[in-house]
Amino acid sequence: MSSLIVLAGTLAGLGVFIAVGQLLPGAPRLDAALARIHAAGGEEPALSGLRRALSQMASALPWLPVPTADLALLGQYRERWFSSKIICGLVGLAVVPALTAVLAASGHRLSWTVPAMVSLGLGVALFFAPDLVTRVNAAERRADFRHALTSYLDLVALERGAGAGPTEALEAAARIGGGWAFARIEGALDASRKAGRPPWEGLAALAAETGVAELADLADIAEVAGHEGARILQTLAARAESMRAQALAATKAKAGARSTTMVVPIALLGAGFLLLLIFPIVYRTFG
Repeated sequence: MSSLIVLAGTLAGLGVFIAVGQLLPGAPRLDAALARIHAAGGEEPALSGLRRALSQMASALPWLPVPTADLALLGQYRERWFSSKIICGLVGLAVVPALTAVLAASGHRLSWTVPAMVSLGLGVALFFAPDLVTRVNAAERRADFRHALTSYLDLVALERGAGAGPTEALEAAARIGGGWAFARIEGALDASRKAGRPPWEGLAALAAETGVAELADLADIAEVAGHEGARILQTLAARAESMRAQALAATKAKAGARSTTMVVPIALLGAGFLLLLIFPIVYRTFG
């Protein structure tokens, strides 16, 4: 009996550990990036077969919404996202049977109806948990991208003020900045240059891929400057100022929401203090 309890507890703990590892966002790894670059000729057959199987399973479920823009912004594969959903769903299905086995081994008998319904509900909830995690992480990363894009607009305006052309200004500003957002912009511009396309097309493609609408606005401004030779210093400065105002308004709204939520614990603390004051009087009166 004790061995069954230890085994069930070990399996439950392993399942929770795997689920938490899948839900938490992982840091980008250099070996994974190099593997993606050389994937055409050096991918392992087992990994390739697993990826194809996951892709086929995801394609077989057309009703399943795929957050394509969020995954592209986070730099994750669709197959990895789908595998995390499968693992979390299986863990949710296995937790309740494991606990039921522990209770059965200790002598408590339960009806199979309640554990089955709870297991099914938990499995469905954990199956859709990676969607929520992906959405939250992508929202935070998209906000960071907008902050970096504001600085990028200022750098482009400075390059244009120094006499650089639209293409040179976009590429030089991307090289000057640091961070993952500037690296994504520089990669999009580099891909456009190698393909023989104008840089604003690369920015527009990156905006459509990641869902950052402000980057599409920059692509439109650069396209107008490239085709018509218009002066865009004032336009870039106004757009950067508008983005700063929007970010400041969003920060103030978030701070206001957090201040509002602080009212609840303060009210509970005050109610508890009043109960401590009133309790001795009530006890002496009715005790």
